[in-house]
Amino acid sequence: MATVIHDSTQRPSGTGTPDDSTLRRALVGLRRSWASERIGSQVYEDLETVLSPFERPSMDQICDIVERFRETATTLVEVVPHLVQPYPADTMLRLCGVSAEHPPARDAHGHARRLAVTILAVLDLAGDVR
Repeated sequence: MATVIHDSTQRPSGTGTPDDSTLRRALVGLRRSWASERIGSQVYEDLETVLSPFERPSMDQICDIVERFRETATTLVEVVPHLVQPYPADTMLRLCGVSAEHPPARDAHGHARRLAVTILAVLDLAGDVR
C-alpha cells in the first residue's frame, strides 16, 4: 500500500490568482445578479402595464402596482449605491419623493405613470438589472 502526501500549500500547476480586472468584472456580475433577484421581473410587467398606451388598468390594479412600485423604490435605494458610481443623488431623491406621494384617487393613474418613469430612469442608470 502506498501513502500519498499532498502539500496543501502548493497551488496546482496552471492556476493562478485572478487579476484585478477579472475580480472587478466578477463583482459587477454578482452585484447585478443580486439586484436582479431583489427587484424581480414583476416590476417590468408593472412598468409595461402602466406605461402602455393600449392598457388602462383598473383602480384596484393601479393601487396594487403602486404598492409594488414603492417596494421596488425601497429596493433600488438599497442596491443602487452598489451598482452606480458616482451615486445619482438627484435621481434617487426624485425617486424617494415620488414614491412618498399619496395623491387622491382621481390622480392615481398619473401618479403611477410618474413613479414608473422615475423607476425607469433609475433602472437605466443602473444598467437595467434584468
